[in-house]
Amino acid sequence: MNPKFLIASFTGCSGCIGTLLALDILSEFFERVDVVYSPFLMDETEIQETDVALIEGCVSEDSQIETLKEIRKNAKKVIALGTCAAFGGILSLSTEKEAIPIAEYIDIDGFIPGCPPPSKLLGNNLIKLLEDKEIVLSQINMCANCPLRGEEELQYEEQINKLQPDFTAEPRTQCFLKEEILCLGPVVRDGCEHRCIESGIPCEGCMGPVTQDYTANIINFLSMLKLPRNLRQYDGIFFRFAKPKIKRRKK
Repeated sequence: MNPKFLIASFTGCSGCIGTLLALDILSEFFERVDVVYSPFLMDETEIQETDVALIEGCVSEDSQIETLKEIRKNAKKVIALGTCAAFGGILSLSTEKEAIPIAEYIDIDGFIPGCPPPSKLLGNNLIKLLEDKEIVLSQINMCANCPLRGEEELQYEEQINKLQPDFTAEPRTQCFLKEEILCLGPVVRDGCEHRCIESGIPCEGCMGPVTQDYTANIINFLSMLKLPRNLRQYDGIFFRFAKPKIKRRKK
């Protein structure tokens, strides 16, 4: 008997579901599971008992909490799919809407990070879920395998003075931090295949922290850098992909 899967979406851009539907292994996945609820794929409106529930998006409205709890009651496993469900996501930048990770309302059995999750990471872990195995995530930071790392260890001696590089410059060959550009790679989980780095963009943190609290990791990291006041007070560093346990400064 095929395992039953439920695929639900709360507040987000639907990029995680889009990535799932574009996977090379999608046909194999659907042959090996029974999808019992998915508003993207079927007209079924009743939440049913399921082996695995994949939930995309954060909670931003009270009405979503009841649905979330109903899914948890009917699912043997609940997996947060993507950065929004796992950490709050890009909506955390908003001062008008809440962006609450689903784990603040229910117990979850794991998460697959990324904005959206990299196809390889998502595909590999979907196979593990349908085989009733544990999700596997990297336990090292982005810098460990970064193509810009080089042989010289970072000393954090450079003055960091900007968030984005000059996109008209020659292709980058050395670490962003050494070029005085803020990159969160030292405190962010590896596993995204360095998509942003390869495109000339420093890591902004969508894979979440390797260990412990996201905000605490960033605060400790920033304390090691020579960071000007305007960047140290920039809310986007903390709120771009997570809902920190700190209050936003009053403007």
